[in-house]
Amino acid sequence: MVRAVFALAGAQIGWLVLAIVLHVSGQVSRGVAWRGVLAVSWPQVTRRRACAWYVCGAGLSGLLSARGGDAIRVTLAKRELKDATWPALAGTLCAEGSFETVSGVALMLVAVSLGVGSLHAPPPALIVALALGCAIVALLAGRSDRVRCVVREVGRGAAILGSPRRWARQVLPYQVAARVLRLGAAACFLLAFGLPAVPAVVIVACLAQGSGAAVPLPGAGPAAVGAALLVGVPLAAGHAVDSTAVASLAVVWPAALTAVGVALSLLVLARLWRVRTPRALIRAARALRPHPAPAAPLI
Repeated sequence: MVRAVFALAGAQIGWLVLAIVLHVSGQVSRGVAWRGVLAVSWPQVTRRRACAWYVCGAGLSGLLSARGGDAIRVTLAKRELKDATWPALAGTLCAEGSFETVSGVALMLVAVSLGVGSLHAPPPALIVALALGCAIVALLAGRSDRVRCVVREVGRGAAILGSPRRWARQVLPYQVAARVLRLGAAACFLLAFGLPAVPAVVIVACLAQGSGAAVPLPGAGPAAVGAALLVGVPLAAGHAVDSTAVASLAVVWPAALTAVGVALSLLVLARLWRVRTPRALIRAARALRPHPAPAAPLI
């Protein structure tokens, strides 16, 4: 905490505030995109509700990991969406995240074209493992009614992918806007610490910020982001940069987004659950835990 305070003292607050605003706006835009995915199977869901669920999950991802944040928003959605199942909601995550995967690869290709690092083919063992995994899933799906049911539900959640025009109209524009807003937030974070906001550095910084999602351990995401910024920003700049400014950026960027995200998530959750005290909020959060099934009566 002390290091974060000293690092923040060297930042230009105006750029820092603008960076956070752009980042949160990007989360809202992705929430609207997720609503477009959800609306195929649950047309009653509103943009405001979907955005609230998304912002809650994304805001807590700094503490719980990206997958933990996804679990939060899916849990909130399941409480309110009629006939929603866990596999179907997981399918919405796959459909909504497909653009992020494609755009992330595209950004890496752009970074390479700008002279930042190089690409390497994935290890053969990983390719073989993925191929075997797909073959096993296909085999189980062909022989198990339960697996076929799960696959069918996942397909129901990802049904938007079967309607390209609807996806291009209701999902894609908001996903593109979210990506642009994240790039803008990265540029503002760099400018807040006097670092070069040229395209190569902005792209690498944005990729570094997204690298926290690859760490499934709770609380490890911000540390991964900071480490990626420490390595990536000087490499992308291609010349000597202020090491103190880079270190400050690596501390403040993930810490600020985590703090703002947690505070915003708690406010939204309090509004969703109509509670006004921390104790009532804790009780409502505990109610999210699944209850054990009742024991079968003895005959």
